[in-house]
Amino acid sequence: MSKNNIESFIDPKYLEEVLGNFSKATGLHIEAVNRKGETLAILGNKHRSDFCEFMRSTSKGEKKCLASYKDAALEASKWNEPYFFRCHAGIVIWAVPIILDNIFLGCIICGQVLLWKPDEFFLRELKRGSKDLDFDILQEKVLSLSICSPEQSQAAADMLFVVVNHIVKRNIHILEEENAYRLESLKIKADLENRKKKKSNIEFTDYGTYLKKERRFLSYIRLGDKTRCESYLKNLLTDLFTKTAGDRDTIKIRILELASLSSRAAVEGGADAEQVMAILKDFNDEVNRIERVEEFFVKVHKVIAKFLDGIFNLANKKHLSLVKNARNYIIENYHKPITIKATADHLFISPSHLSRLFRLELDCTFNDYLTRVRVEKAVELLKKPEFSVEQVSKSVGFQSQSYFAEIFRKYIGVTPLIYKNSLF
Repeated sequence: MSKNNIESFIDPKYLEEVLGNFSKATGLHIEAVNRKGETLAILGNKHRSDFCEFMRSTSKGEKKCLASYKDAALEASKWNEPYFFRCHAGIVIWAVPIILDNIFLGCIICGQVLLWKPDEFFLRELKRGSKDLDFDILQEKVLSLSICSPEQSQAAADMLFVVVNHIVKRNIHILEEENAYRLESLKIKADLENRKKKKSNIEFTDYGTYLKKERRFLSYIRLGDKTRCESYLKNLLTDLFTKTAGDRDTIKIRILELASLSSRAAVEGGADAEQVMAILKDFNDEVNRIERVEEFFVKVHKVIAKFLDGIFNLANKKHLSLVKNARNYIIENYHKPITIKATADHLFISPSHLSRLFRLELDCTFNDYLTRVRVEKAVELLKKPEFSVEQVSKSVGFQSQSYFAEIFRKYIGVTPLIYKNSLF
């Protein structure tokens, strides 16, 4: 990732929300610092202890504090765990590193406490190292420091480490999503450029063309054809973006509609209805919170991938490969008089094993799936005026026109002739 500094990686509002509350709950001082030890933000209470503010009141003291933070940050980065240290003035602080892809971005500094009441030795050392400050005032400031036992300090450091890791993981997820949105935008632009080069008609006069592509896309979902689904979905989204001129509200309506239609197609293809409806509900809730067009497209890609996974939710990878190859063989040869034996021979397995796989993994027979493919292809051909019902019947592999009419009516609800006449 290109973001290699803490300022560009961490969302300051979220940092304040989480670590600010941590500071208020524990009473501990918290700062975010970069790799140089420079303070980027003071979180929660918004100020350092009176002692530390007094120590930093001179340029010499400021440099010493900065050097302490820098050294502590580097040590924490070496071990990738909380690092306890005594600063140049003798108070206890711990540093929790922020590391992304093995790149050290900075630290969260916490503490500014003492582990016990200041004794004579501590005060002598403090006086020796702070000759440029009024020691009477400094001694008064020391007495205002919080006392935190070693056990309490370790527990707070461990808790802070967990919180910081949560923030890092959350921001990694955000960066990955941002990258996905950027790539989606680039895909659409690249598709439009390719259409221009091929002198394709980028605009279409109405939604008729779009809806035809959408129907074909849904048929590929019912067949569980991931490759063609992805190709058609990309094409659909580019058409949608072009037709709407990127209008967010219109795109949102069409995306919600497409997801709903896709969910039903997935159920028809064999996915579990309860699971699909739960996925669709989550998707609808998520889409209603989206502001950017690219997010709509990324989310619909993801939800349709989930629907397709639901059609072929296979536990065994070997079975998945066999069923996938069988489906591809059927899709490529549906117009021929293929049989389960021919398909099994192509896959070098027995017909009985292939039959079990279809029943176990697709919840249908081999012939059921073959018939589904043929009917879907017939629907496409019947939309073309130049093909008669008889020609369509033969083109999709039916030897008997009457049997074709019977099967078509079972799946579509009307005979092929009535369906064709309704189109023209």
